[in-house]
Amino acid sequence: MKQLMLKSLMLMLLSSGAVFAKGSDDGVKKDIVDFVKRAISVNPKFKLKDVRISKSKPVEQIKGWNVYFLDIDLEMKDKKHTKTTVHDKIFANGEYLARDFIALANKSSLKDKIVPDISDNSFYKKERLLYGNANAPHKIVAFSDPLCPFCQDYMPKLIKAVKEHPDKIALYYYHFPLQMLHKASPTVIKAILVAEKQGMKDVVEKVYAKKFEMDTSDEDKILNEFNKAMGTKISKKDINTQDILVHYSSDIESGGKLMISGTPTIYVDGKKDFSRQKYKEFIK
Repeated sequence: MKQLMLKSLMLMLLSSGAVFAKGSDDGVKKDIVDFVKRAISVNPKFKLKDVRISKSKPVEQIKGWNVYFLDIDLEMKDKKHTKTTVHDKIFANGEYLARDFIALANKSSLKDKIVPDISDNSFYKKERLLYGNANAPHKIVAFSDPLCPFCQDYMPKLIKAVKEHPDKIALYYYHFPLQMLHKASPTVIKAILVAEKQGMKDVVEKVYAKKFEMDTSDEDKILNEFNKAMGTKISKKDINTQDILVHYSSDIESGGKLMISGTPTIYVDGKKDFSRQKYKEFIK
């Protein structure tokens, strides 16, 4: 749902015409916020609550330009009191704003390649530490969907490496369901959280080892298969308690702040690892 909303916002901003941003960095930020507010206000489906710039950084590929990361709080008009935050980015050089830059050589989007860094310790919470020593010299943050085939292949290898070298790597794990591709993921993830809450060890690792394939959103069917495979007795009531829902939503929101759209997404020492192989350098 958020991805569809974000695409809608992108189209609005693209069709809003050229905007000039001049002056100091604070002035540029104000112009950007004003521009986004004007662009979104014309859409009848959303009510804009707030626009914030969470962070910015220079664009290495284009001298003089910065990228600004946006948090956009919206309320859906046809669903009163339904609020959500979507995340986007925009470029500015102190005089012009741009939605994206396209490389003529290969038609690739520069916007797709620029992502926020992890610049604070909020992603390294004790309750998100899956394996490894929190004081290890390298920190890996993984966003993953347990029903994603790529995750099912990748995560066991990463987990094995961290378990064998806990003094070198700390692995922090965040659930990030790709619900449009894997309808059962939300329920499986909540069941994982319940199993952990009940004291079951190595739940995430065991779920990846099972390589679940479920093409349904029926919670009863999903939990029945999960319970049989994992030896648990988790109910629909269990997966819909307040603490489970808060944990689940918090993981998704954390991924949203980093503008994650696919899995597995791996950050190594605060930087996105597009290769997903950098951890191997630490265990040679």
